[in-house]
Amino acid sequence: MDNFEGQLENLRQHILDTNCQNWLLGAGISLDAKIPLMHPLTKRVIQIIRQNNSESDKEIISELKQELPGTSHIEHYLSHLGDLLAIAERSKLQRAILGEKKHSIDELKACYISIISAIGDTVRYGYMSKGEEGEIGTVDNQIVDITHHLNFVEALFSNRSNLERRSTITFFTTNYDTLLEDSLALYKMEVIDGFSGGAVGFWNPSKEFSRNKSSNECILYKLHGSVDWHRDEKNGLVRARYGTKYLSDPANIMIYPQATKYIETQKDPFASLFYGLRSTLNEKAQNILVTCGYSFGDEHINSEIESCLSSIGSSTTVVAFIKEVSDGNTVINPTLDRWLKNPIIGKRIFVAGEKGLYNNSTIPCLPENESNLNWWKFSGLTTFLKTGEVK
Repeated sequence: MDNFEGQLENLRQHILDTNCQNWLLGAGISLDAKIPLMHPLTKRVIQIIRQNNSESDKEIISELKQELPGTSHIEHYLSHLGDLLAIAERSKLQRAILGEKKHSIDELKACYISIISAIGDTVRYGYMSKGEEGEIGTVDNQIVDITHHLNFVEALFSNRSNLERRSTITFFTTNYDTLLEDSLALYKMEVIDGFSGGAVGFWNPSKEFSRNKSSNECILYKLHGSVDWHRDEKNGLVRARYGTKYLSDPANIMIYPQATKYIETQKDPFASLFYGLRSTLNEKAQNILVTCGYSFGDEHINSEIESCLSSIGSSTTVVAFIKEVSDGNTVINPTLDRWLKNPIIGKRIFVAGEKGLYNNSTIPCLPENESNLNWWKFSGLTTFLKTGEVK
């Protein structure tokens, strides 16, 4: 058996035979569902605001675009606005400077709300960036496709039927969309997401996340919130599908407001969600964290994973399905490159990339035909789960 086949069999055993299995799923898994990645999402949000919003919103969004680095995406815009709002709240005149102009706290809040609303509509109805306009979903013509998520869920659980009674699967996602929980429900899995209730649920993490799970239940931590979470003044945080008139104010959508600010994760619901990530990964029993569609761009999540991997007695293995960047001195990305080279944790890091399989090194094990592999894609991962084959 050659080196690639040996490593591949090792990887199969980790994914299929580990009782405690955790999945971290990012924006890349929803691309084929016609929900955009962060930069196309940013493009669409700016387009919506320039077409439909007030002159103040247009001015602020243009100033943000000029002030932030070209690599910034919409969460960075929200982070910057959050910083400006904090400055305005502390200042005597309730204003903050953006570019060369002072903006009132009301103007900054209005733009913040406009961005949140535009994100919500884009994620709910879909958007594909094609040329100047792209394919745009609307409330009357929704283009979001759940097929790939359904195929993934079926492949994942059908291959674990013999382990189902003694195994646990926990999902973490940074995505705002509801495709994962919808697919799980259609597969007749009960999703524990921190909410109690029915179609409208109320935030109740201490009870929900501590439940003893049955074989058809799994936990889902939506680390960056969701388009169907609403911050209601009277009822607190609730979960309700869009269109519920008494909870439909787009300003109340609860998504991760400031991705670069650690302080936000100390408040509920994010405190409970990140505690769930930390405590799950720090289980002393052998467990695995599999990632797909996640680019390791969230330093807070990365630090939680690295802290777990580095702790004494950790039995966590990380398997990342991701395409290599191959930019200058970087092979995959700065975080995974560093972990693979780390003599303490490198043996517990596997990267399934387009060029091959990496473990304990940034030099890949190559398949015999040395062809590019597509298992780093969501559809390719699904095929691998279903057949065990790499294409």
